Amino acid sequence: MLNLHALRVLLSSAALTVLATSCTISRPEDINAAYREVLDQRFNHYVLKPGDAISVTLYNRQTDLNQRDLLILPDGRSDLFFMDNHSFVGKTVSEVEAELRAQTAGEIQNVAEVMIQVRPKEEVAYFIGQFERPGTVPLTTKMTLHEAISSVGGTNILGDTDYALLRRPYKDPRHPELFRIDLNDEVEELFLLPGDQVILGRTFLAGLIGYLREYVFGIIPGGSPLQNFGLAGAAAL
Repeated sequence: MLNLHALRVLLSSAALTVLATSCTISRPEDINAAYREVLDQRFNHYVLKPGDAISVTLYNRQTDLNQRDLLILPDGRSDLFFMDNHSFVGKTVSEVEAELRAQTAGEIQNVAEVMIQVRPKEEVAYFIGQFERPGTVPLTTKMTLHEAISSVGGTNILGDTDYALLRRPYKDPRHPELFRIDLNDEVEELFLLPGDQVILGRTFLAGLIGYLREYVFGIIPGGSPLQNFGLAGAAAL
């Protein structure tokens, strides 16, 4: 007979399975389109604030001037090679890039492109379930799903390598939107937003084995022939 905790686990797993299998798959391009204005604001019009970190890359030149995770101090300033004690707060990325090009024009030759990437203060996404290192991922303004999955070590051996759930509270934290997403869809990258929760369940077989191990064979004395036979049989399914 199942105890109350086991029943709750079983019901929760069943609910997640039903949700994951009953929802239609949401394509990345459709999710991005639904948040196009938000993404445009983050990509092109994000305004820097204290506590943000910026990374600068100068293309078409081998140089040690590239900088990563340069923190904007509480007074809104920071040091960026030829721009000591420069004011960043209240400016967009495009404005800072233009200032950098103008400031370095007489110092650095043949720099075809300057790119600044922003990691906003306290903006994270949550990776829950069968990832190698589940937890929080600090976001950049252009963080993609696959970049974030890579930063948590990818999926583990028990994880469903096909589908995951995206829980997005960005518009309404009390009523988050739920999307079933295909982890292998690379037609368009899915861009993440602050507070996103990516939930990856186990494969059906891994879930079955875990359930049998804990709630069925767990009541049989350890090492008994029946337990060993049962687990071996489940693993061989």
